[in-house]
Amino acid sequence: MPPHAIWSVRGGTAKICSGEKNSYRMTAVLAVRASGEKLPIQFIMRGKKSGAIEKSEFEGFPIAHRYAVQDKATMDSRVWAMYLRQLLKPQIREPSVLLLDNFEPHVSKEGCKIASDEAGCIVAAIPTNATSYVKPLDVGAMGGSFQTP
Repeated sequence: MPPHAIWSVRGGTAKICSGEKNSYRMTAVLAVRASGEKLPIQFIMRGKKSGAIEKSEFEGFPIAHRYAVQDKATMDSRVWAMYLRQLLKPQIREPSVLLLDNFEPHVSKEGCKIASDEAGCIVAAIPTNATSYVKPLDVGAMGGSFQTP
């Protein structure tokens, strides 16, 4: 189950009052089609590869999404390959462009090869330092979260 209390001051950092030694830290990978249709979310929980996640944490989590574990709850090459093969590939309906930032696992040779050869995508990386200008999820969906009054 998600943490019951999170303290956050606008412009500050969030503090989790309990569970910091558990899998409560997570990264959410969001993807949308050009039409605006949302794809399932990939949640990356803190944990060891092939390790167990406390099942009680998932009681309130939607089952339509995918879950992975990683030491620091961040994207790495292994989780990115899993995302491409298990979540993105089944969602590809026609020739598609996969627009990515320049984060290393995303634009690595292995990641680009999986995206193009296995998932059937044309990979287009956004130039370095240009993401704030062209990343629609950062500008639209998450942009308001980081603005101060």
